[in-house]
Amino acid sequence: MFAFGFAGDRARPNWDSFGKQLVIALNTPNTGLQVSAMQRIIQYADSLDIYGARYAVMDIFLKSENAHIRRLALVTLNKINSRFDLGYLQLHYPYEKDTMIKKHIAAVLLDAGWNVPGQ
Repeated sequence: MFAFGFAGDRARPNWDSFGKQLVIALNTPNTGLQVSAMQRIIQYADSLDIYGARYAVMDIFLKSENAHIRRLALVTLNKINSRFDLGYLQLHYPYEKDTMIKKHIAAVLLDAGWNVPGQ
C-alpha cells in the first residue's frame, strides 16, 4: 500500500510556538538568524502574536550599523504596530542621521496614522 500526504491531512501550524521561536531567534547574536526571524514576522504577522518581539527588534534597529537591517527592523516594527515603539520612532525621528532611514521612519509613522515631527 502507498500512503499519500495531502495538504489537507496536515495539522494546522502551531502559531504560538512559531512566534515564541521567532522571539528567541531575534535575541541571539546571530545576525542572519535575526534577519530571517524579522522576515518571517513580516510575512506571517497576521497569524502571529509577536508583540513580545518588539524589544529585540527595536534593539536591532537602534544598534545595527547596517542600514538594510535597520530598514528591515523598521518594517518589522510597523507590522508589530506597537504604539510605544511608534511613539519612540516619532521622538527619534529628528535625531536620525541617515536620510534614508529617516524617510523610512516617516513612512512607518504615516502608515500608522501618526504625525511626522516637522512636517
